[in-house]
Amino acid sequence: MLHSWADSALDLREKWRRDASLPLSGRVNKARAIIADRARASVYLRRAEVGARVRAIGKSFVINEGTLIIGDDCILRSIVAPIHIYVAPGATMTLGRDVRINSGGTFAALSRIEIGDRVEIGPHVTIMDNSLHDLYDRNLVPDSKPVIIEDDVWLASKCTVLPGVRIGRGAVVVAHALVTRNVEPFTVVSGVPAAPVARLNPKKFAVAGEG
Repeated sequence: MLHSWADSALDLREKWRRDASLPLSGRVNKARAIIADRARASVYLRRAEVGARVRAIGKSFVINEGTLIIGDDCILRSIVAPIHIYVAPGATMTLGRDVRINSGGTFAALSRIEIGDRVEIGPHVTIMDNSLHDLYDRNLVPDSKPVIIEDDVWLASKCTVLPGVRIGRGAVVVAHALVTRNVEPFTVVSGVPAAPVARLNPKKFAVAGEG
């Protein structure tokens, strides 16, 4: 793992100072939780290339037989259901910085899945780059089609992203939507199959740490 424990210690010190208004017991409990989450991430993601300050809250099932890269400050939050991640031999799955994955998510890469920076992924979201079964010969695995999720995308709960889809920066996929085709940047899509329902104003878009 690429995780730097020295960097983690400096970050914890900064959080401790930032929480100075809290009671001592509250500050201690928060620090303990962060340390436990980071230790848990080092176990679940031990076969991955992991950046700094990555946290795993709750249980995740990770099978990495290819290349799994997790960027700095990502959080895997399995509060009510485990997160499942599978990377096949020769495949690549990449998560950028500050990605948030919530309970019950299923992510399977037989070729390539790329998730950009600051992507918010709600509970029970599914992203796969292969349907795993041919339409006519169910024992045949079809060719994979890479899935690209650009920066600052929000995938709401229980939506599904099918193989070959690219979702543009800042887009929002509404809960329960089935994404079968590319989504333009700063576009809100909804439905089965997902279709545009609104456009966002890029000038109003806020990115943490900017401005």
